[in-house]
Amino acid sequence: MYYFLCDNHNSRNQAIDCANDYDREICDNCGAIHIRYKGIFKFKIMGKLYDYYTYIGMPVISEKFLNILRENGFTGYEVSETAPRRGTVTKIGDPIKEKYYSLTVTGRCGPICDMNGEPFPYCKKCKYKMDSIGLIATGVSFAPDAYDGSDLFAFDSLYNIPIVSEQVKNVLVKSKLTNLRFVPLTEYIYDAKITKEHAIRRIKKGVAYPELIEAWLKYGVLTEQELNEQLDKSND
Repeated sequence: MYYFLCDNHNSRNQAIDCANDYDREICDNCGAIHIRYKGIFKFKIMGKLYDYYTYIGMPVISEKFLNILRENGFTGYEVSETAPRRGTVTKIGDPIKEKYYSLTVTGRCGPICDMNGEPFPYCKKCKYKMDSIGLIATGVSFAPDAYDGSDLFAFDSLYNIPIVSEQVKNVLVKSKLTNLRFVPLTEYIYDAKITKEHAIRRIKKGVAYPELIEAWLKYGVLTEQELNEQLDKSND
């Protein structure tokens, strides 16, 4: 069995926002916004110090966590130094002496698929999954021949959530790392719903990309007739 590696989303003990420099790129094919941080990553920790956090889509690990990965020879990741501080939502406190690292997952297993192995819609240019396609599904999978064999890996179209095997999970649990939550891929809720009204508003605003419209038709958000009516109005 395979698992998404998540944190516990504890509102009293969490990693929270701190000003970082970044480059922002918008895919001109699907509209996805891609953020790439520059320099040493800064964040605040509120409450207890744990071994694992996810912060705005970026996994952050303690030095203990990193040592476990290295001692076991696990593959499929890179780390960068961070500059953590104590803090709250509104205040920045003292620097934290304990070392933390941003975790970038480099292992890959192809696009995210449903339980039948069919890829969910994703952008053919930037490869990221397409949100608001009009679908809610329970359980995701990957094609075995797309998996590169890394111990830590992620979907091409959902690259910020680490995936681990049962074996890796057991090592992490045995090491008593804190704030870990393992979500079986078979139980993951793929939530990309959208209402017909919202889809029509996006068409009117000119932010409904061709691949997204194709997904709406596939999953019954709009009919061909409804789509053509909206496109005709947009051209008037």
